[in-house]
Amino acid sequence: MDLTIAEKMARCHMKPEDMFLKYTELYSAFDADGIPTHDASGCEISKSSAKKLKKDWEKQKKLYESFLN
Repeated sequence: MDLTIAEKMARCHMKPEDMFLKYTELYSAFDADGIPTHDASGCEISKSSAKKLKKDWEKQKKLYESFLN
């Protein structure tokens, strides 16, 4: 998926804690960092999915921190 320049700039401004919160149709519960822990039906997310979400969150954190500096 290629992001446009505008989409990349918008992602730079997004706090990692807020990254997944807009996806309430996919996730129903989040940890303190804003990483989803349960899907929309209330079932716990699989370990592999949780690992991928954590990796995406860490990438966003680095992007956001580089924007702040």
